Formats: sequence, structure tokens, C-alpha cells
Amino acid sequence: MADTLNPPNVVAEAKERALAPLSGVFMLDQVTAGMAGMDARDATLVMAINQANIAPLTRDPEARLRYGALESPAPDDERRPVSLSAVAASLRLPYETVRRRVRRLAADGVCDLTDQGAVVPETFLASPAYLTSVIAAHTRLYSFYRQVLAAGLMEALPPSRYPAEPAVPIRATLRPLSDYLLRSGENLMALTGDLVAGLAFFGLVSAGETLPPPASSTAALARRLAMPHETVRRHLGGLAAAGWCARVGRGFVVPEAVLRRPGVVALFRDNAANVHRLFTTLAERGVIEAWERLGVVAPPSA
Repeated sequence: MADTLNPPNVVAEAKERALAPLSGVFMLDQVTAGMAGMDARDATLVMAINQANIAPLTRDPEARLRYGALESPAPDDERRPVSLSAVAASLRLPYETVRRRVRRLAADGVCDLTDQGAVVPETFLASPAYLTSVIAAHTRLYSFYRQVLAAGLMEALPPSRYPAEPAVPIRATLRPLSDYLLRSGENLMALTGDLVAGLAFFGLVSAGETLPPPASSTAALARRLAMPHETVRRHLGGLAAAGWCARVGRGFVVPEAVLRRPGVVALFRDNAANVHRLFTTLAERGVIEAWERLGVVAPPSA
């Protein structure tokens, strides 16, 4: 009888809906907090470049031993440059937009441009500004884990593949976290066609603790996204014109009818899968075990 009243697909969809606002708050907090003071778009570019740079190291089981300390990233000669066209394609951004922003980032010392492509250098990844943002991101990640666990939305996780360490392996959280944020951004762009529009949509979805969410004013959402009011207003207008949200007085809301569209249901389903993948990877890398044993207050290590 229980299976008839609550078929598996209905239960799964309910969990996916419940996870969406939590995930939206977490993602927006991570993205809008920036990376070493950068805005969301520049931070996303740097994240994508760095992920491509260190891709070869993820297949090296000894890399964690060689580059374990948070303040000691892999040296530049072990980082693989990535072409700007590949970055533009991965983020669904115009090539010229990526080229212009990366050249500015290079002038600021955040990226190095070579004939082979772009590299986020060791000097930036070991800078105090970057490390401060990493530690803050790790704290937000731990809080998200506790929230998902407390809400009863955590799936079963595998055991650690590493021996217990004396401190939380913060650096081991960086690639899984970046992968989650980039995949989430890609899914939002696939739905809305634009990164800022996608973030605005997720901002509306995560305006309340449950779905459907309450209405949000343009000003409140602009503050939430840490973006200019006019930029957010323009993208919200585009979302409303495309039918992804509706105007309510001076604000915008995502109605229940939109939440039930196949594209949005798929977005929530993909988000739930991405969250599970994030925590599965963290569990395998020993992060979950360290959190449960030590909490988040521990000296940085790998």
C-alpha cells in the first residue's frame, strides 16, 4: 500500500524539490562571495581554467601526497594550459567575452597567457587573498553538508579511500566543489541561455525555504547576486518574457506551473545528482570522515 501511495518517482521528485532551495542558496553564496575579490563571471572563468589546468593531476594518485598543503599548489610546469576557445565552449560564452576578460585577468596576475593557452599560476593560487576565499568556501561547503544531512536529503555515501589525517583535507575539497559549481552553472545556462539569467532564476527559486518560493524584488535579488540592479532587472525581464518567471507587483516569482515544466524538473533532478556526486567524491577523499571526526575547525592541510 505504501508503494502505491508514494511511488518511487514521486518520492524522488519531492526530495529533488526540497533540495533545490538549499542548493540554490549554497551555490549563490559560493559564486557571489567571489574568489579573491573577483565578480561571479571572472571567478567562474578562473575556476574553469584552473580545473582544466589540473586535469592531468586528478589521474595521478601521488599528486595529493606531492601537493598536499593548502598553501602549496602544484607548480606551473605540471599545469596543462587550456585554449580560450575551449573555455568559451565549456561555459557557453562568446569567445570575445572570454578573451577580453582573461586578458584583463592576466594583466592583474590572475592568469598567464601562453601560445598553448591560459594557466592560473601557482603564485595566485598561493596568494593570501585566494587562500582566504578557499577557507571561506570550505566553511560554506561544510554548512551545506550539515543542512542536507539535517533535512534527511543525504544519500548513502561510500567510505574514505584514504587513511585518517590529523586535520581536515581542505585542498581535497577544491576540485569536487569547483566541479559542482561549474556543472550547476552549465545546467542553468542550458535552461535559460545565459549565466547571469541562470543565476537570477536560481535566486528566485531559492528565495524561500520551500517551493514554490515567495516573490523577490529586483533590488533584493541584485543584492543577493552582488550584481548591478540594472543588469539583474534586464535579465529578470528576459526571464519573464521567456516564461520562466512572472511579475508580481514590483517583484518576480517562479510559479508552480513553471516549477512543473519538464526542463525545471530535469534541472532539479540533475542538481540532486550533482549534489550526491559532490558528497560522494568528498567521502571517497576522506573529507566527510574528517568533518565527522574533527568538525570544520581544524588547521588547513591537504
